[in-house]
Amino acid sequence: MVEIFLLEQFVAFAQCGTLSRAAARLHISQPALSRSMKKLEDLFGVPLFDRAKSRITLNETGKVAARYALRVLEADREMVEQTLAFERKSRTIALGACAFLPANALLPILQRHFSGMTIASEIAADDKLVQGLRSHLYQLAVLHSRPDADGLFCREYMDERLCITLPAGHPLASQKTVSFRDLDGMRILAHGGSGFWLELCREHMHGTKLLVEDSMEMLGELVDASSLPVFNSNRAMTPRDTSGGRVTLPIADATAHITYFLACLDCERGKYRAVFDAIRP
Repeated sequence: MVEIFLLEQFVAFAQCGTLSRAAARLHISQPALSRSMKKLEDLFGVPLFDRAKSRITLNETGKVAARYALRVLEADREMVEQTLAFERKSRTIALGACAFLPANALLPILQRHFSGMTIASEIAADDKLVQGLRSHLYQLAVLHSRPDADGLFCREYMDERLCITLPAGHPLASQKTVSFRDLDGMRILAHGGSGFWLELCREHMHGTKLLVEDSMEMLGELVDASSLPVFNSNRAMTPRDTSGGRVTLPIADATAHITYFLACLDCERGKYRAVFDAIRP
């Protein structure tokens, strides 16, 4: 039986081409890697390397072994991932979302319909969410565009428009709307759970410095203690956002308006039918 760590080192050598580069990638010494390659060769019982004075390379047999070693490692990773996903799925509903707000709004619905299970949520990009659904890492996912992927069922969930909350006296405070161009170059506070919104803002405002805070409580304290604008939305607004003369203005750009979609595997739509019915417009 060949140990997995030997196969990992063997594949690293095959990919790097030299013992020194492979040892650096693996964070082990070159002599230790050399001993591992000799041990692996002994286990196979056939030569895997061509040896020169100060260098070894894979021979043709070694190249075949390296291809199979890579397949074994991929199968090993898949085994672990799928086993953990199955165990997680039996006790937990894993919700992936592109932003904090739509995920947070969905939690009470999930808790109501699946009261005996743990609800876990995390933020990720849409492509990773779709991949996570297919690999059973997530059972449900909130996406900010309709997924163009086979085998998924989705339904429109909610919309959201990005806004900016400004202090009284700000040069833009008298306007009815603002644009990304108006805000470009400013220093603006933002919540770390905004997910894709942060990337959208960076894409449209190259000169803007986003001051990102993960804690909502700390973000509120920073807003109260400074005159900096803060990103908001029509869904996230609270009475606090209009206290002290603050104003909250919608961002008029078309890309600042998003429709969210809730998705699951098509084969599991029956299991989550009550959830999809609950979000029906």
